[in-house]
Amino acid sequence: GGLAGDKRSRGVSRRWGHFKGQTESNRPFFSKVNGENILMINKYIAVCCYIGRCAKCASLYMLKCLYFVFMFCCKIREIAYRIYLYPNADLMECLEELLRCRHKLAKLVGYESYAHRALKGTMAKTPEMVMNFLQLLTDRLSDKTAKDYRMMKDMKTKLNPRNAVKKKRSGLFTTPAHSRLVSDICLGFCRYNIEPSLYSPYLSLGACMEGLNNLFSQLYGVSLMSEHPRAGEVWSEDVRKLAVVHETEGLLGYIYCDFFHRQDKPHQDCHFTIRGGRQCRDTGEYQLPVVVLMLSLPHPSRSAPALLTPGMMENLFHEMGHAMHSMLGRTRYQHVTGTRCATDFAEVPSILMEYFATDYRVISQFARHYETGQPLPESMVARLCESKKVCGAADTQLQIFYAVLDQIYHGVPQNRSTTEIIRDMQHKFYGLPYVPNTAWQLRFSHLIGYGAKYYSYLMSRAVASMVWKQCFVQDPLNREMGERYRREMLAHGGAKEPMRMVEGMLQKQPTIEDFVDALVSELNPNFETFLMDSES
Repeated sequence: GGLAGDKRSRGVSRRWGHFKGQTESNRPFFSKVNGENILMINKYIAVCCYIGRCAKCASLYMLKCLYFVFMFCCKIREIAYRIYLYPNADLMECLEELLRCRHKLAKLVGYESYAHRALKGTMAKTPEMVMNFLQLLTDRLSDKTAKDYRMMKDMKTKLNPRNAVKKKRSGLFTTPAHSRLVSDICLGFCRYNIEPSLYSPYLSLGACMEGLNNLFSQLYGVSLMSEHPRAGEVWSEDVRKLAVVHETEGLLGYIYCDFFHRQDKPHQDCHFTIRGGRQCRDTGEYQLPVVVLMLSLPHPSRSAPALLTPGMMENLFHEMGHAMHSMLGRTRYQHVTGTRCATDFAEVPSILMEYFATDYRVISQFARHYETGQPLPESMVARLCESKKVCGAADTQLQIFYAVLDQIYHGVPQNRSTTEIIRDMQHKFYGLPYVPNTAWQLRFSHLIGYGAKYYSYLMSRAVASMVWKQCFVQDPLNREMGERYRREMLAHGGAKEPMRMVEGMLQKQPTIEDFVDALVSELNPNFETFLMDSES
C-alpha cells in the first residue's frame, strides 16, 4: 500500500494508506456502479494530484508515481465508460424503431436494404463494396494494430513498480532494462513534445489566415479580402466577412468567419451554406455562394493576439477546405453545388487541406513567433506529424469497427438485438472485448445523420492521401496542379459522379486496394524525423 521509503514519500504513504482496507461495510469512499464496488472518482483524482506533485523524485519513485497515476486514470476512465454507456431501455427501443423504419422505407422504394439506398451515387456505390474495403483494410492493418495493443499492454506492465528492483544510492536502476525504461519514458516525452503552448506563439490567427491567403493565391489565383459588413448583416460583432476574389474572374463568393468562442454559441467547428451557387436562367449570371465558417477559438488578449494550438490550426484549414469547395464550385443547380455532393467525397477537399497544414513548405510561409518573428522550427513540425502515428493503426481499426457497425445496422435485418451485433462485430473488427452491460450504440450519434455512410471518413482520407501524394507532395504550391484540382474536383459539387472526378484528378481509375494502400502507408514512420532530431 505504501510508496518508496524515503522522507519525501512517507506523507504520500500515509495518505495512500487511508484507502487501504476500505470495504463495503466502512465505505465512505465506496459506491456501486453496475453492481461493482468502486472508489469514488473524486478521491482518485485527489490522490493522483497529490502523487503528481512528487514526479521530480528519484527514478524508482518516479516510476511508482507514474504507475499509480496511470492505474488511477485507467480506473477513472473505466468508471466513466460504464456509467456513460449504461443501457437505456427507451433509447434502445428508439434506435431499433429507427432502423426498422429505415429498412421499411428502403423496401418501399425498391431497395434491398437502407444501406443499398443510402450508397446510391457514392464512390463506394454498394454495401458489398464498403464491406470489402473495410475487411481488406482490417487484414492489412492486423500486424500494426496488434503491435499498438502490445505497446499499450507493455506500458502498463513496465510501469508496475513490482517489476522494478530496488534503486541504488545513486538513484539509478540496477539493470539495463530498467535504465532503458526510464530512457524510453523520457525520450517519448521529449520526442513527441507537442505541448500546444510550445506551438501557439507561432500560430496566431492573423498569421494562419495570411498563410491560407498565400496558399490559395498560389494554387488558384484567389485572394481573401476583408469586407466591412452592412448594418444588421452579421449576428455578432466579432464575425468577419471575407470576399473571395479571383485574379481574373472577379468575385467568387463570401465567407462569414464566426471564429471566436462566446457564451451560448455551439461549441462546434463546422462549415454551412447560407446560399448555394447556381446559374440564374433569368439573368444569365451566376448566383454567388455565401457560407459560414464557425470555430471556437480563444479571443485575443491585451498582450497577445489570438493564438491557436496545432489542432485549432488544422481545424481552420479543414473547414476552409469546405469553404473553398463551395466558393470554387460552378454548377447549374444550387442543390448540387460545393459540399452538396456524395458524403464519401465531401470530406476529400477538407482532409486534403490538413496535408497542407502539416507540410513545412507551407507552414514556413506564415508560422512566425508573434513576439520575436522567429520561424517555427522544422523539427517541431516533423515531430507533430510523427506523433499522429502513435497508436494510429489502433485508432484506424476503431474507425473501421464503427463503420462496420453502421453497415450491419442498416443492412438486411438479422433478427437479433443491436447489442448482440455490437458484441460480435467488436470481437471481429476491433480486437478489444465488449464490456458487459454497456450499450455504446446508443451514444453513436452518427447513426442518425450518416446512416450507412460512416465509412466515408476512411474513404475520403484515402482519396485525399492519394491526391496529395500523386499531385502535391513534390510541390504543394504548384499552380498547374491547383488548377487541375479546381477543374476536376472542386468545380462540380454533386453534379458529376464522384469517382469520375477522382479519376480525372489522378488520371487513373483507383481500386479498393489503392485506397487501402494509401491509408496503411500513412502509418509508416518517417525516418528523416529521427535524423533531424539526432542532428539537432
